[in-house]
Amino acid sequence: MPQHTQHSLIHVLLLWITILSIVQVVFIVLFFTAGHHDLPPSDHGLPLGKGLMLTFKITAGVNRTIKFVAKNPHPSVVSDEGKPVLNIKMDGYFFLSLRVTLSSCNASQYTVTLKTKDNVILKGWINENTCSTGLLSKVEVLSAGATLVIDLPANARTIDEENSHLDIIYILKP
Repeated sequence: MPQHTQHSLIHVLLLWITILSIVQVVFIVLFFTAGHHDLPPSDHGLPLGKGLMLTFKITAGVNRTIKFVAKNPHPSVVSDEGKPVLNIKMDGYFFLSLRVTLSSCNASQYTVTLKTKDNVILKGWINENTCSTGLLSKVEVLSAGATLVIDLPANARTIDEENSHLDIIYILKP
């Protein structure tokens, strides 16, 4: 049987181990949860490192010109303004996903391009069996002031509006 002095030392050691264990648990919890708080919003209302998803329906407007119609508009990032172009309002990384489907197609080969003023970003051909390009996707760094335009041959302006869209995932450039 332990002596009285040894018995009191055991109580002190147990208390010391309990305190150290509690402190370790607190530090581990703080260490793993400190990085999971949301970052403060930037000047543009978007948190850094967060994405924003935009969807534009592609329609054939007056004189069969292609127009973009925003399903979930965010005009401070990309605006359609009822024109056949999309205006980029903020610098950033853009994941672009385009699908153009025609109501009817014939044996001729149709080429679809999504481009900025100086650069072809996406280019695809309409499959004559499905009358669609399928999904064309790419990540692009775009600057404020850039515009996105879709080009189709003039005789291919019968767009299936239910199955034609441009989806954009925007990530703020730090």
